[in-house]
Amino acid sequence: MLRKQSANTCKFAILAVCLSAVTAWAGDSSRVASPLVVSPPEKLVTFDASESPHDNIAKPVRLGDGRLLALSIWTQGHAQKMVGRYSADSGTTWSAPQPLFLFPDQAGEFGYFDAFTDRDGEVHIFYLSDEAARPQPSNGKPARAGEVLDIWQVKSTGRATHWEPARNIWKGRAGDIMSVIQLQSGRILLPISYKTSRSWGKRGDGHKAFTFVGAFSASAIYSDDGGDTWKQSPDELTIPTPDLFAIGAAEPVVLELKDGRVWMLIRSQMGRYYESFSSDGGERWSAARPSAIVASESPVALVRLPDQRILMIWNEAERYPYAYGGRHVLHAAVSADEGRTWIGRREIVRDPARKDRPPPNGDWGVSYAFPALAPNGTVVFSLWVETGNAKSLFRLDPRWLEQTRQQTSFEQGAGDWTMFGTRGAEPSRAADGTSVLAVRRAASDWPSGAVWNFPAGESGRLRLRLRLREGFGGNNLGLTDHYSVPFDDQDTFHNVFNLSIDEQGLLLGTKLVADRWYDVELRWNTREGKCEVMVNGKRAGSVPAQRVSNSINYLRLRPLSDKPDGGLWLQTAEADVAASANNANLR
Repeated sequence: MLRKQSANTCKFAILAVCLSAVTAWAGDSSRVASPLVVSPPEKLVTFDASESPHDNIAKPVRLGDGRLLALSIWTQGHAQKMVGRYSADSGTTWSAPQPLFLFPDQAGEFGYFDAFTDRDGEVHIFYLSDEAARPQPSNGKPARAGEVLDIWQVKSTGRATHWEPARNIWKGRAGDIMSVIQLQSGRILLPISYKTSRSWGKRGDGHKAFTFVGAFSASAIYSDDGGDTWKQSPDELTIPTPDLFAIGAAEPVVLELKDGRVWMLIRSQMGRYYESFSSDGGERWSAARPSAIVASESPVALVRLPDQRILMIWNEAERYPYAYGGRHVLHAAVSADEGRTWIGRREIVRDPARKDRPPPNGDWGVSYAFPALAPNGTVVFSLWVETGNAKSLFRLDPRWLEQTRQQTSFEQGAGDWTMFGTRGAEPSRAADGTSVLAVRRAASDWPSGAVWNFPAGESGRLRLRLRLREGFGGNNLGLTDHYSVPFDDQDTFHNVFNLSIDEQGLLLGTKLVADRWYDVELRWNTREGKCEVMVNGKRAGSVPAQRVSNSINYLRLRPLSDKPDGGLWLQTAEADVAASANNANLR
């Protein structure tokens, strides 16, 4: 049985997500003459996941004729087949599943695949094959599940109308395949990760003897003859780990830059991606170094858009035990300067089950995006990690990430906020019928808090209409540049700006009286490292940034009282980063 171990730490759980509506409007006026109005990310379709126990995700690729093909592995007993669904309208509608080819029944169990279409219109699919599922000789030692995961390839002919037999192109214990591209030179480049014999007891020589880089390393294999023969780079890329149980360098993703270099981003357990560069098409690689892209222990997806910008999809999250940061929300951003600066950094999918207790085992959340560029310029993607049993395809219009204003109110609930794992943060209604978000400490043994994402900005303003309640016990308004769970008890150390309202209602010396509405405006500038505070149109003061950051994209509300209090009401929040839409950056 093909299982996840080490780099694939949990058995695959078939999962489900849905998108919450986000109110946003008015694009950056420097890019368009009139307000930009595009649809927010949407769920296109959900497929039945009952046909396969572990890998029935529908992974999309764009065919040479412009259609999209969504690939899935179906398993019946020991037999496996690849099936495909076709879309001729950029993912809006899909055909019924059609069988494409059978997998060799003597080769093991196949899964964890990725695919791409080459410039000749042929589709290449790369899989892992679990040796433990192969028939074992009666006098031989059987392999354990996940002990050997070879890489196999299937290539189409006749512009994806026929399929060659599957064949083994790499032997070992590989990590999940997350990326494969064809370079301008015609070379096919497949980044890989693989398990080594390293352990804390056998850390290695040189500097490795003083630290631990995990059992997994990253590298790449490449083909210059259309996938007929393959070579492996001699460079082994390693990454430090934060503990003795972390796996190290895993699930790399590559993109060719305009200057001809190849950029590799590697999943790590260090709170950010590590990066490496190749100047010769993937044969030799620079040592892996930490990038400035904050991320949980989850892989990234990179797409070159028709206008040559780069779209990135990933989990921008920290300080949660599962996946070293969590996978509760999925983010996206766009770069016009080859990954040096980014706009957007918005939540595009939220796990609808995040309000529930996490499952005891199996992968969960929303992560592992597999995107394909649709003919209409949108990006269609599926998720290998979703909480639940169904599998869905989503669509993102990259222009949505250019929007610079976002507003939230609570007439329809608080679907664009995160409040799970807390008590006392919930939609409510004031005595006059006004819909509000109530944030209070409801129980001494439960934390409370609420988190809201908006478009990232180096500078911007956030307008809040709020009201302290009788018995208010204090609240910290945090502005920061990444997601963490609402009950993160270290957020004040990691926020960029902290603006505390004490239990007396004092905000920078301005007294907020209970049961009155106030308009509080926060005007931040990360370049200058300060945040000005206005209360009812009058300056209350400013607070300095407590650390360097390039942009802000999150508001955090967290009660300060250790015992139940009256808390506060939030009626509306509006973020505006139009002045810095093209300056927000991660690197």
